[in-house]
Amino acid sequence: MKNRLKELRQLHHWSQADLARELGVSRQAVNGFESGKFDPSLDMALKIASLFNVAVEDIFIYEAKSAVQILVERFKNYFGFEFGFERFTEEAINAIQFARNEAAGSQQSQVEPEHLLAGLLAEPTTTSARLLRANGVTLGTETKEPAFESRDQKFSPESKFVLELALQVVRLQGKKSIGTEHLLWGLVRLTETDKTTLRDLFQRYGVDLEALNNQLVEVV
Repeated sequence: MKNRLKELRQLHHWSQADLARELGVSRQAVNGFESGKFDPSLDMALKIASLFNVAVEDIFIYEAKSAVQILVERFKNYFGFEFGFERFTEEAINAIQFARNEAAGSQQSQVEPEHLLAGLLAEPTTTSARLLRANGVTLGTETKEPAFESRDQKFSPESKFVLELALQVVRLQGKKSIGTEHLLWGLVRLTETDKTTLRDLFQRYGVDLEALNNQLVEVV
């Protein structure tokens, strides 16, 4: 058995046609997934896992790594920790990669919240960048891409907290994607928990965090 999809389907007393309707695909596609004739896309694999309420790795277990497993592992390695596989917008992914490059360029082993802030400012057309600039935050990084590219920088506990908060607000609102505005919302929440370097940075720019939060509430 190359995967447990057939087993899980039968446990639910579904036919291939039943599962196909749930997934919005053809019965032939379900048959192909079950037989291992071809792999589902990552999005489809996550949809299947969500439908059965199990981890995607618990369904697609191969002796040799499948395309699905490789994509899942890349996602995990990219963020450096379990994150539920929710989809980020392209802008959010770019901001996070910029933050990792910033951390690498400054020879820091972890991505800190201030690196995430720099990432949010890097693309001037995003909602988060416009809000930050409107509130006086300019780190001088909006047009300067870090020269050092890294895929190894992990996230500090504070940065994980920010990403987890972004995930929570997206889940609570029933949205499908984590955008830059959700990352900024997480950063603002972090400033409320303790006297962090990030809070000092906002204060140095004279940012009214309450006003910024009120503006965020309208877009998040």
